[in-house]
Amino acid sequence: MRNTSPRSGPQLALATISFAICFAAWGLIGAFAPRFRELLNLTATQTAFLVAVPVLLGAVARIPMGMLADRFGGRAVFSALMLVVAAPVFWVTRTGAYHPLLVVAFFLGLAGSSFAVGVPFISRWYSQERQGSALGVYGIGNIGQSAAVFGGPLLAVAVGVHNVFRGMAVLLVAWAIVFAILARNPQGAARPKTLGEMLVVLGKRPLAWLLAAFYFLTFGGFVAFSIYLPSLLRADFGLGLIDAGFRTAGFVALATLARPVGGWLADQIGGARVLSVVFLGIIPFALLLMWTAMAPFTVGALGCALLLGIGNGAVFKLVPQYFPVETGTVTGLVGALGGLGGFLPPILLGFFRDHTGRVWPGFVLLALASAVLYWANRRVLMPRQESLEELLAPELTRTADRLRAGAWATLWTGLLVAAIVVGSRNLENFDPALVAYTFAIIFATWGVVYHYNVWLSKPTTRIYWNRGWQLFLQRGAPRSLVRLLGLAGTHIFGQLFIRRRSRLRWWMHQLIFWGCILAVIITFPLVFGWISFRSALNDQMTYVGYVFGVPAFRFPALSFQAEIAFHGLDIAAFLVLGGIFLSLWRRMRDRGAQAVQSFALDFFPIVLLFAICITGLALTASQAWLRGEYYSFLSITHAIVVIAGLLYLPFGKFFHIFQRPAQLGVKLYHQAGDEDAGAQCARCGQRFASRMQIDDLKRALPRMSFNYAMPGPAGNWQELCPACKRITLSRAQLRLKEEARG
Repeated sequence: MRNTSPRSGPQLALATISFAICFAAWGLIGAFAPRFRELLNLTATQTAFLVAVPVLLGAVARIPMGMLADRFGGRAVFSALMLVVAAPVFWVTRTGAYHPLLVVAFFLGLAGSSFAVGVPFISRWYSQERQGSALGVYGIGNIGQSAAVFGGPLLAVAVGVHNVFRGMAVLLVAWAIVFAILARNPQGAARPKTLGEMLVVLGKRPLAWLLAAFYFLTFGGFVAFSIYLPSLLRADFGLGLIDAGFRTAGFVALATLARPVGGWLADQIGGARVLSVVFLGIIPFALLLMWTAMAPFTVGALGCALLLGIGNGAVFKLVPQYFPVETGTVTGLVGALGGLGGFLPPILLGFFRDHTGRVWPGFVLLALASAVLYWANRRVLMPRQESLEELLAPELTRTADRLRAGAWATLWTGLLVAAIVVGSRNLENFDPALVAYTFAIIFATWGVVYHYNVWLSKPTTRIYWNRGWQLFLQRGAPRSLVRLLGLAGTHIFGQLFIRRRSRLRWWMHQLIFWGCILAVIITFPLVFGWISFRSALNDQMTYVGYVFGVPAFRFPALSFQAEIAFHGLDIAAFLVLGGIFLSLWRRMRDRGAQAVQSFALDFFPIVLLFAICITGLALTASQAWLRGEYYSFLSITHAIVVIAGLLYLPFGKFFHIFQRPAQLGVKLYHQAGDEDAGAQCARCGQRFASRMQIDDLKRALPRMSFNYAMPGPAGNWQELCPACKRITLSRAQLRLKEEARG
């Protein structure tokens, strides 16, 4: 294995700068596409084709450029590439018509193949353990495209468009000379790969196609957005050239900086798990892009940028993992197909705009493609990842579990923020006075999702969770759904299992449960701006209720309906206070409860709920009977205790609220276990449990560092029934006692 050389750092810096310059040249056509459209009077399809053509050659050329780099070394190929690309960059200033510009743009696309030159050049300077980090740093060279789309139009204001292209041509020539002088090829050359060898890998290993499809979406989506966003922002939102370039540069910068993060996350929790989050997260963010308003579009674009960048890093973690011998071959092919992924979307968007006047169907296709790849990843790579994790020691998986939980928590929190922006009509219906509650809910959401995923990562919980979904699908979704709805009615909403223990406890839980549900139904939509109230334009004594900005209902201001609507939280407070009273009554009289109760787990949650209810009712009393006296103080106090309650959700006893619905899957598990053939005791032959439960125990216990394997026909301690276990233990103890006596 090659050791990392002290000279590797300067070589990495030289290659990264070269990659950034090439990508800057590659992005100039896209940066000035709106200007070319105005000067040459181009259609949307022609403009899209103009920005896509460089991507086409940049993708296809990666295969031969990778071969050349293998044969002649990165120093000569990178230097020659920059010299060759300088010619079409300079020739842009000599073209005054669409078709000649298209030809020049095509040859300028050679700059996009620079990625395939730098990867083998850099990887041979580093040991295998450090290649991932080095290539992650090299990938930051994508930022050159961001510099082009932002800095190009800005510089053109001062020096003119033609001088920008001339300056880039000069920079390419100058840096090619610098690179040729300072760069050095590492000792030892890889065996050159032919196109035939690459095609053999694709034919014999279909997994290479799946990885190529992943990169087709992640890198192709990144390239497509980076070259088409300036035109889209100008056409749909009326932005200026510099403003559109600045926003596109932000997209490119975020995606580029996220790429090393994706590689690092893939090292920690597995590339397949990272891609599960990426593909699932892209779906809602892609659908947000359909919204022709700047705020939701920006949220969708930045969300896609982050996820696409993370996905790029994760894909190239999987290539050497599944193709350790053919890494270079598959890297070239995956990179080529990823580049092609940036060629098609701009053309599709231009086609949709010319023929329908809209581009949103393209974003629907992006969401659908991401959903298909999520399914493929779950079917093909996730089972391999889970099998690998089962072989690891528990202490090695804890960090991965925490990082995975953090990734899911961040995704769901981002979706909540996006839902707030969209549901409030770009914050138009959002009340700034409630912003503290909003941030508390966002934090609580992150904490709850994180805690929930960590809880699900425990071996027994994970098995119950997976089995529950497996049984749900095996028994048929409609049949299982009917069964789950019945269980939800009896165990979640009715809580009949508590009623069988004590009617007092049942009334206590019901009052607190329905009071909190009512409060959540009222409070959260109001805080998020999803529901708002306004006076009717033609009648100030009539209120109009808006749901997601759409008029949904109206009622007179002095009606009974208005009293119920505006005092719903007071009703919820009285329900909760009734439950609190019953809870304290029970805890003061039940000696069994007194023996095990603690302040942190039993009384502090009650104190929080009591404070929230009392301060909320005090606000109503101040407004209704005290003419607003002490209202400011009471509102601040109420906000503090509500926020404290929200922040307590992920950490304290309230978290069981989110755990409780998972028991529905456990009920399906028990039902399936009662119906299977069962496990017969290896000693007495009697059925003592379900076969599924015993098999799952044998899977879960080793992951908890319990090894119950044993010699003999049973093979495992779990294959004995409880009675035979007691008999076996008793006999073993008697035998030891007799041996001790001699």
